[in-house]
Amino acid sequence: MGLYKCVVYDKDKKRKNLKIELDSEEEINNYISINELTMVSIKTIDNKESIKLKEKELKILCRQMGILLESGCEITKMIEILRNQSNNKISNILSEIANHIQRGNSITESFQKSKLFSTFFISMIKAGEVSGKLDTVMYSLADYYDKEDKVKSKIKTVSIYPTILLVLSAASMLIIMTMVIPRFEMIFISNGMNPPLLTKILINISSFIRTTYIYIIIVILGIIPTSIHFIRNSTKVIRLKNNLKFKTPVIKNITQLVITTRFCRALSMLVESGVQIIDAIDISAKIIDNKFIYEKLLISKGYIEKGNSIGHSLNLFNVFPKLFISMINIGEESGRLEESLKTIDSFYSNDLDTKIERIMRLIEPIIILIIGVIIGIFMVAMVMPMFDAIVSI
Repeated sequence: MGLYKCVVYDKDKKRKNLKIELDSEEEINNYISINELTMVSIKTIDNKESIKLKEKELKILCRQMGILLESGCEITKMIEILRNQSNNKISNILSEIANHIQRGNSITESFQKSKLFSTFFISMIKAGEVSGKLDTVMYSLADYYDKEDKVKSKIKTVSIYPTILLVLSAASMLIIMTMVIPRFEMIFISNGMNPPLLTKILINISSFIRTTYIYIIIVILGIIPTSIHFIRNSTKVIRLKNNLKFKTPVIKNITQLVITTRFCRALSMLVESGVQIIDAIDISAKIIDNKFIYEKLLISKGYIEKGNSIGHSLNLFNVFPKLFISMINIGEESGRLEESLKTIDSFYSNDLDTKIERIMRLIEPIIILIIGVIIGIFMVAMVMPMFDAIVSI
């Protein structure tokens, strides 16, 4: 099986770039002929490029597929319609899926062989294909990815806003250190003034930055990319980061809410679609994307396999809030686990929104207070000696 990049013209004379995974160029030519395309060029790609579909893209794709399937559109016709109106990335993915279907693979196998969709997505597709309710599953997936997109957007907003303020604050302090403090230093020297210790410290820091700024820039440019690479690829650092997320006071609450809503939402959809509870828990645990939590949930899954209740098994490691466990126990005992999971999802989604908004309201005054303290220190260190000198005259 090889990956080929083809430049073609369709029957409407529109130029397209396609990435097709087939066994040989002969099969590529057959594919081109069947789809009434005109080949311009073909190139073999040794390694499949890393493509990641965003939640927003998945949301739109699933919604469109749900609408077309509900209207009675046949699967290959549906993919053809979506392929013609999607961007190049989605169009190439759909072309590959259509190719697998044309070769006799099931819908689930065709999506799975693209290697671009999560285990959760594939499991939902399989459940929909087996039950004959693929359109309903697609609508559920669209709602799921819509909620995921909103949660991620809010979390990004929480992290980006203070970052911008801190960068602006650092830039302001750099200007003060390199442009303002040297002027005060000249005034002190020209008037023979002996400034206090705090003022001398700021003057020395300013002098150090001005004389070594080239080396500082080189060090920063070297440290930042190295640190990012190390944080993303080091197993020990990733484990430490995941542990800290669940132990740092303020971050812990948000992390726990995010984990609970993601796990509960996925588990609810999988159970409702007919996936066995053991498999559903394993798939939902992977969605959390936190190895620290995933390892704990694997142990909980083992306890369930031994005959223990779901609530008791999930409560072993304090991963989820007590209310979540209580609702799981109620749902399990009453035989209405799906409804309990939906209620939990709704409750914790609202709670997450409330806490994120609260954090947003607190971040701004905290950063302003920090900036105010820094400016206050500067005023005391640089301006007060000037007033003292004037008063003494």
